Amino acid sequence: MAAASQSQGKKGTVSLKILLAVDDSPYSEKATHTLKAFKLTSRTEVMVMTIVPDHVFLGGITLHMFRGEAAARERTRKAQQHKAAELLQEPLGMLRAGGVKVESLVCWGKPAEQIINQAHEMRADLVVIGAKGAGDPERFPLGSVAQKVMKYAEASVLLAREKTTAIRRVLVATDGSKYSDEVVRFLLGLPLPSNSQVFLVTVLHSWSPALVKTFTMNLETDQQILGELQAAEEERARSLMAKVKKQFQQKGYDIESLVLRGEPAEEILMAAKTLNPDLIAVGAKGLTGIEAFLLGSVAQRVARFSRYSVLIGRTPGPWLSRRRAVASGQRK
Repeated sequence: MAAASQSQGKKGTVSLKILLAVDDSPYSEKATHTLKAFKLTSRTEVMVMTIVPDHVFLGGITLHMFRGEAAARERTRKAQQHKAAELLQEPLGMLRAGGVKVESLVCWGKPAEQIINQAHEMRADLVVIGAKGAGDPERFPLGSVAQKVMKYAEASVLLAREKTTAIRRVLVATDGSKYSDEVVRFLLGLPLPSNSQVFLVTVLHSWSPALVKTFTMNLETDQQILGELQAAEEERARSLMAKVKKQFQQKGYDIESLVLRGEPAEEILMAAKTLNPDLIAVGAKGLTGIEAFLLGSVAQRVARFSRYSVLIGRTPGPWLSRRRAVASGQRK
């Protein structure tokens, strides 16, 4: 399969490889509509896949073992294949109507594993999936397959929660980390509608825990030190926001910036309730994230408890870095 690319085309358009994973749940329909809402260009390549699950019970027993003779099992398999192919027709038609290059794929096995493997094989830039699947209980805030995909996929992941026909309002959380930088870079490359409004949010940590843990035992000295640190942090935040704000303004987007203080995930979710965005975009990990962790706590909490669709940005793989270098005329 061809290597993925997010190389620059004419007037800053971006060539993307996207994997859209669907089942027969309402959230899959929301995922398709959300993807189409980006107004993707003809340079975009989308693979629409669905997975026929083979559930494994205790002792490695599968339903396939109890489907009778070989002929009966084959008939069952063909019926499942036909149903899966039919399931793909609606998203295929919607995306092709927008001029996007689309292929389809039916896989068998464990859904999360198949999605992650396919994303790796096709070197996808983005995986789009519903926040819940057909078998997930309504009381669960996030489906089991979506949780595994957002944690283990190498690509950026978009978890769709609402049926969106246009991306008009985007909340972008940034902290200056390479992961939040990637979210910004990714959004700047996507063909968002020209009238889109971007809300740029950064969250400064509360100083209350730091005040408790200081060692001088002198309240006046402690307050002075913390005051200086807080002022330096706020100045750094303003500088960061100004830099990112300029990038979006150069694309012609209407942008507002907010500097908040508190627990990052909680503040992002509270801001979202007020701003009512079509999409929340966060980095997979922040400045304080441990590199060995696959997904940071802030990204996990936002994805789990958000009522809005969430884009989790990851740094590009080596293939994408090389593509970008070639696209910009650089040589490594």
